[in-house]
Amino acid sequence: MNPTLDTAANGHLILSFNELSDACWLSLAENLIKRRGFKRLGSPVIGVDEKIHQNFQCAEFSLAAGWDNWSGHYLLSDSVAGDVFLQKLFDQLSS
Repeated sequence: MNPTLDTAANGHLILSFNELSDACWLSLAENLIKRRGFKRLGSPVIGVDEKIHQNFQCAEFSLAAGWDNWSGHYLLSDSVAGDVFLQKLFDQLSS
């Protein structure tokens, strides 16, 4: 896995998983739900070269999720609490 962490246009962090397989993405999503207490909200939207997945929601913040040709699967924060979570997740995945 070769994730990258950047600041998105909304001023918050985006964790891109780049070449991560769909199977690994599903495993990560399951981990967020079963071990970290997230729930999934919203409806998926599928386009030609992108997908918007259901959001991940916890008590403190939510993360948008999706896939596109440039970033692969990604998680996008919209808050400082989400930024802190994505930074910690990135640090864990990169070590």
